Amino acid sequence: MIQGETITCPHCGEKSVVKSKAKMEGWTKVGTVLVCALCGAELGTPDEKSAEDAGRKKLGSLAALLGEGAEAAPKADLTPDENYGCFCRNCVHFIEHPFRVLCGLDGHEIDPMGECGKFGRK
Repeated sequence: MIQGETITCPHCGEKSVVKSKAKMEGWTKVGTVLVCALCGAELGTPDEKSAEDAGRKKLGSLAALLGEGAEAAPKADLTPDENYGCFCRNCVHFIEHPFRVLCGLDGHEIDPMGECGKFGRK
């Protein structure tokens, strides 16, 4: 039996989930026991082999979800090129005003993170 397994509890007879609980003597942890999530009755100690098998089963379920032979996608190339940072805030025509941001070419209000075809680097 392992933590998270669905069982029919032998004590209360209800369908429940196994949960792990620390066994204490005073303020010292002595061990770990498995209990019913509904009634709290002890069901035994966790099996180490079962826990390892459960981990493999979860990985198998993930592989089934993603499909067999799921490969990692190639990563994007994020190295800057000549067009990197061509935002209005980096342009020579950018005019910062206390109340609004303007373009020096036509005097219109602009978005600092916007782009246009008349960009000139500062």
